[in-house]
Amino acid sequence: MTLPTVPRFLPVGTLPIIAAAALVTSVATPVSAQPAAPSHSAADNVEIIAEHAEELDLSPAAENTLTDAVIDDVLAERDTELSTLAAQERDVRVDIREASEGSAFGVAIVTAPMGADEDPHAWLFAAEHENSGWMVGLEGTEEFSSILADSALLEEKERETVAASTNPSEMAPASYIGVGLPFSIGTSMVMTGGPHGDVGQSVDFAGGAGQARAARGGYAYSLCTGWTRVIHDNGYSTDYYHLEDYQWLPGNNVGVGHYLGTQGNSLCAGGSTTGAHIHYSLRGYTDPNAPGWYLTMNGKTLGGWTFVQGAQYGGYAYRNGVGTVYPGNWMYNYGF
Repeated sequence: MTLPTVPRFLPVGTLPIIAAAALVTSVATPVSAQPAAPSHSAADNVEIIAEHAEELDLSPAAENTLTDAVIDDVLAERDTELSTLAAQERDVRVDIREASEGSAFGVAIVTAPMGADEDPHAWLFAAEHENSGWMVGLEGTEEFSSILADSALLEEKERETVAASTNPSEMAPASYIGVGLPFSIGTSMVMTGGPHGDVGQSVDFAGGAGQARAARGGYAYSLCTGWTRVIHDNGYSTDYYHLEDYQWLPGNNVGVGHYLGTQGNSLCAGGSTTGAHIHYSLRGYTDPNAPGWYLTMNGKTLGGWTFVQGAQYGGYAYRNGVGTVYPGNWMYNYGF
């Protein structure tokens, strides 16, 4: 701050008074007096859900601080702000599934704009409370695996398997995916949409029996009513979206072919459909630079078919000795 200009001639005693006034006006406002940052929980596009909780031992204040910590991680992961998401008509949901003795576990979702041809995003999260607040890890990070492994929540085998299977430091890239298609082995569905999405990470199926089935065994988590994620034991997970006649699965250990729901038009996390189908995606935890993110289907072999990306919803899949399947044609699930 610039001090007041001192006149050439001043009455005796004037200079000390001016200097004192300048010092008073330059005193900074104490940090404690600064207004606190607004809680994410108060934002119009934030929703806190606890209705699915099996065990919930949180005060309202702890629930809000946990929500804020989870959303901070989500915003960092997406490299965005709540206001930006609001302008895109995207909401953030924090679904607390379990919380006890300073630990918490749940699902975080960034919805897609309703009616838009865009995808929602979701992560399991694990958190533990420390003196300075909540430390949060999102699925696919070493923090998630470390917190979950030491947590008292979830059944022991589930906790250990999910923590190990999603830890990028323990997973080595593999050329063999070992994952099938989202319907029963030995049956067929129509590939209604070839690889599409941000990196061509999804394929659509409809017809046949119309039932979504686990493409490999693992632990199944309902992200919302119509969207299931199965975390497999080989460094991959698979997503199934738009399901109806839905089976709610809060971490069940399921086998390959387990019934998840039927093809449908559910939009529990936003997006759009033009007809009942299964929106099927593959996620991987083997890449330390992008753990827990959707993988392109291009070049991946699932259900015995190798997918090739073309234009959005285009592309095809081929199997040596059998032939090529383009969108609109039937595909047989050979398993993995």
